[in-house]
Amino acid sequence: MIGLILSGLATVLLLGLAAAVVRNERALSQRVLSGAFVLLAGIEGADQLAMNGLLDPLSVRFGAMFLESLLPGILLIVAMSSGRGLSLLRVSIPWRAATAATLLFPLSIILFPADHFLYAPDLQSERLVFLGNAGYWFYIGVMLTCVVALAHVEATLVSTKGVDRWKYKFEAVGLIGILAVLIFYYSQGLLYRTINMNLIPVRSGVLIIAALLIGYARYRRSGAVTIAVSRHVLYRSLTVFLVGVYLLVLGLIGEGMRYFELSFGRVVTVFLGFTGGLAILLLLFSDRLRRRVTVLVNKHFYTKKHDYREQWLDFTARLATCRTRDEVLTSILTAYTETFGVGWAALYLPDTEGSDYVRVAISGPDRETPELLPAAGLSAYFAYNGRVFDLQRPEYEPQAEEAAFIRRAAARFIVPLKSNGRVDGLVVLGKQIVLEDITYEDYDLMKVLARQADQALSNMLLSEKLAEMGEMAAVARVSSFVIHDLKNQTSSLSLVLDNAAEHIEDPEFQRDMMTTLRVTIDKMKNLILRLRSRSVPERDALRVEPLDLHLLSQETVEDLKKLKTAVSVECRGSRAPSMADREEIKKVVLNLIQNALEAVNGGGSVTVETGRNGFWAYVSVADSGCGMTEEFMKQHLGKPFRTTKDTGLGIGLYQCKQIVEAHGGRLHFRSTPGKGSLVTLSLASAEDGVIANP
Repeated sequence: MIGLILSGLATVLLLGLAAAVVRNERALSQRVLSGAFVLLAGIEGADQLAMNGLLDPLSVRFGAMFLESLLPGILLIVAMSSGRGLSLLRVSIPWRAATAATLLFPLSIILFPADHFLYAPDLQSERLVFLGNAGYWFYIGVMLTCVVALAHVEATLVSTKGVDRWKYKFEAVGLIGILAVLIFYYSQGLLYRTINMNLIPVRSGVLIIAALLIGYARYRRSGAVTIAVSRHVLYRSLTVFLVGVYLLVLGLIGEGMRYFELSFGRVVTVFLGFTGGLAILLLLFSDRLRRRVTVLVNKHFYTKKHDYREQWLDFTARLATCRTRDEVLTSILTAYTETFGVGWAALYLPDTEGSDYVRVAISGPDRETPELLPAAGLSAYFAYNGRVFDLQRPEYEPQAEEAAFIRRAAARFIVPLKSNGRVDGLVVLGKQIVLEDITYEDYDLMKVLARQADQALSNMLLSEKLAEMGEMAAVARVSSFVIHDLKNQTSSLSLVLDNAAEHIEDPEFQRDMMTTLRVTIDKMKNLILRLRSRSVPERDALRVEPLDLHLLSQETVEDLKKLKTAVSVECRGSRAPSMADREEIKKVVLNLIQNALEAVNGGGSVTVETGRNGFWAYVSVADSGCGMTEEFMKQHLGKPFRTTKDTGLGIGLYQCKQIVEAHGGRLHFRSTPGKGSLVTLSLASAEDGVIANP
C-alpha cells in the first residue's frame, strides 16, 4: 500500500511539474524536459499496473520498457540543455550523433519480440523481471546513458559560480537524484540479469524529492545560468575518458572470452591489455590529438575561444621564472606554439644597423630561416597598423625578397613586437599542426602576447644595460679609490720635497727621506697589484694577524710628524689588541687623523685615544675643528663624493667604512658644528689571536 501511495504521489508531482514547465517555458529544450517528466510518470504508472495485476503483467511491463527506451535520448537532451538556456540547434555534432544513436533503443523494442527482452513467471508475487540477452544489453545501454547525463549535469553545476549556482543548484540536485536512482535501479540488470521491482518505492521516493526540488527551483529561481567550464578539467577529462573506454573494452573482451570458454582467453586478454595500454599512451602523448581536443573544446564548450585572463597569467608566470635572455626568448616562442598549435616559431630582432631582422631563437624543429629584410611596405604595415600578417589572408602583397623568405621558412603568421610606434622584433609562426579557423580572437591574443613579450625583452635589455652601467660604476669606484690613495702618497712625497730644500744636507733627514721614498714606492706597487682585483678588499682577501691598535696609532702619528713637523697630535691610551689587516687598518687610522687635521686647519687640537671597551678594541680621533651638521651626518656622511671640504673627493670615509665593515667592525661619529668631531673605530677585541665574542 505504501509503495502504491508513493508511486501515485510521484506520478502526480511529475505530471504537474511537466505541465508547469510547458506553461511557463516556450523553448524546445524545456518541452523536452517536460516530456522526460511525463515519461517517468508513465513508467511509474505502468509498473504499478503490472505489479497489481489490473492488466496482463507481462504486456504492461513490456509497455513500460518501451517508455524506458525513450529515456536515453530525452535524458541526453535534458543534460545538454539543463541550466544553459541553449537552443537544441546549437548542440554540437558529436552530441547530436549520440542523441540520434539512442533511437536504437525504441527501434529494438519494435523489431524484437518481447521474450528476447524479458520474462516474468510470477511477477505479482516475486516482483522480479528476468532479462534475456536483448534485455540485458538494453538496460546496460540505458544505464550508461544515465551515467553520461549525470556526469554532464554535475559538470554544469560545478562550473557555475555565485548567483548562477544559487539559481541552478536545486534543479541540478533534483536531476542528479533522478539520474542516480535510475542508475541504481537499472544496475540490477547488470549485476543479476533481473529488474527487482521491490525497489520501485525507493525510486518513487527519490522522484518525489527530485520533483519538489525542481519545482521549487522553477518557482523561485528562473533563467539560464552562465557556464564557465574549466578548460583544464575538460582537457584532463580526455585522459579519464580514454582510460575508461580502455577498461570497459578490456572488460568486455574478458567477458566474451569467458562466455565462449576459450582456453587461451586469459592470455589474449592480458596481451590486448598491454597493447591497448601502449596505444592509449601513444594517443595521450600525441600533439595532434591534444590540439584536436583543444579545438573541439574551444569550439563547442565556450562562447570565447581563448581565456585571455588565464593565457596572460600563464605567460606572465613563464616570463617571471626566466633568469637569462635565452630563457625569455624560449618562453615567448613556447607560449606561441602551445597557444596557437603551430609546428614551430622563431623570433627575429633587428641587427645592429636596424635594417635586417636576424633570427635569435627558434622553438620546435630547427629549420633554415634566412634573415628577413622587410620592405618599406611591410615595415609600414607593422608600424602603423600593428596587425598580424596572415599569409592565408594577406592584406599586404609581399615583395620578392619577402616572398622568398616566407617560402623558404614555410611561415604562416608574422607577429610584430611593437612599442611606441616602433617595431622591436618579429615572431614568425609556422603552419598549424591541426587546421582550424583563425578568428579575430586569435589575432587579438597574438598581439596581447606580443605586447607582453616586447615588454619582457625591453626589461631584459634594460637589465643588461644596468649591469653594464654597474660594471662601469665599479670601475669608476675603483678609480676614485686609486686617486684617493695616490693623493695621499703624493702628499707624502710633496712634504719630503718641501723639506729637502732646507734639510737636504742633514744626514738624518737623508735617512728619513730614503725610508719615506722606499715606503711610498712600496705602497704604490701594492696599489698597482690590487688594481687587478678591487680597491677595497673583501673579508676573505684580508691578511689578518694579531694587531695592537695602540701601537699602530702611535706609529701612524710618528710617521705624520716625520713628514710634517708642524703636526700637533696627541696619542694616548692603553693596549687595544685585535685581529686585523695591518695595512688596511693603518690606512683607516691615517685617514681619520688627516681629516681631523684638515678640520682644525692648524688652529686646534687633535687627540688619538685607544683602549678596550668590553668586547671591543677601539681607536678614537677627536678634534676641535669646524664640526659637521646633523643633516650632513644623516644624509651624506660615509657616502662617496660627499664632503664638507672645499677640495676633496669625498672618498676617504667611504673607503674607511668599506674596510672596517670587511673586518666586521664599525665606525661611530659624533659632531657638533663649531666645536669639533669624535670618530671611533671599533674592532673585535682579541688576546693571543683569540677574538672575543661581542
